[in-house]
Amino acid sequence: MKNTQKMSPEFDYFIHHPLTKYEGQYVAILGKKIISSGKTATVVWNKAQKKYPNSLPTIAKIPKKEAMILLWK
Repeated sequence: MKNTQKMSPEFDYFIHHPLTKYEGQYVAILGKKIISSGKTATVVWNKAQKKYPNSLPTIAKIPKKEAMILLWK
């Protein structure tokens, strides 16, 4: 079965652009750009709505790069 769904511009931006600058933060993506960022989703949402009141941005948390340490006994 062929997948005919299109990715949103926001999701496409999220998966194809390096967002290391925002590690550990929330971001609001509208179209193909970051319109706000911050420590909490609420802060990011409020900033995005203030800048673009008639739009619905995508909010995402950018994970921190972490090292996994395995201990063997």
